[in-house]
Amino acid sequence: MPSARRLEGVRAYGRAADAFETVAWRPPSSARFDTRVANDPEVAEPKLRELIADLPGWVTVVAGGLVAALLGAMLGGALAL
Repeated sequence: MPSARRLEGVRAYGRAADAFETVAWRPPSSARFDTRVANDPEVAEPKLRELIADLPGWVTVVAGGLVAALLGAMLGGALAL
């Protein structure tokens, strides 16, 4: 590093900076992080079977119709080729 750049580092950071040194980095404050353990569950996640059981009956009929329409459109497009 040239001496002029080293002087800029001394003025900016209070010490000379080497070419590959991280000068402006400092560790983040502790308030930024959540202190809980990563695998500590707060609430048990519902199972897929429970989610499906809670849906109203008309959702099954509408979803089946949408799937049938999509499959029909894909089959019609394939037969058009």
